[in-house]
Amino acid sequence: GKYEEAMEQYQKAHGIFLKVYGPEHRSTVGTSFEFGTVLGEQGKYKEALKELEKVLAIEVNTVGEEHPDTAKTYHGIGVVLLEQGKYEEAMEHYQKALDIKLESIGQEDPSTAETYYQIGMLFQQQGKYEEAMQQYQRALGIQSRTLGEQHPETASTYHEIGSVLDNQGKYEESIQEYRKALKIQL
Repeated sequence: GKYEEAMEQYQKAHGIFLKVYGPEHRSTVGTSFEFGTVLGEQGKYKEALKELEKVLAIEVNTVGEEHPDTAKTYHGIGVVLLEQGKYEEAMEHYQKALDIKLESIGQEDPSTAETYYQIGMLFQQQGKYEEAMQQYQRALGIQSRTLGEQHPETASTYHEIGSVLDNQGKYEESIQEYRKALKIQL
């Protein structure tokens, strides 16, 4: 999308929040998180990690290690690491995020499903298709129950399941999953 415009808006908001609330306020930290996320989407991984690590340090200090916001940041760092192909480090961050989410918000939450989905992506990129399928199935079950069968995130998971099946040479099954995803998207 319009990354430069988004960055400009995040920087403006961050400046205001910093001035009014200070560096550790939720609004300031939230804007820093979004800023780091956009940097990652732009492929500016070093800058993204620096920003997200700063957010993580503030969150651990203010809301604690076991807070859902801290889990979200661990997850965000995992995404950036996965984009760089740093699988082991990404998995460590996803696992921390998942452990916190399971304790704080529980299994049946879309955010927990999102982390299972990302772990599936990690395994899929490594060619570990059985492990990827297990994670996608976990994500899909939660998404179906919490978001519904017609949600875009559910469609994305069907698509990735189709991709895994395709990579395994299970073409007929793959087509069925791709059709499910397409039906939701149309």
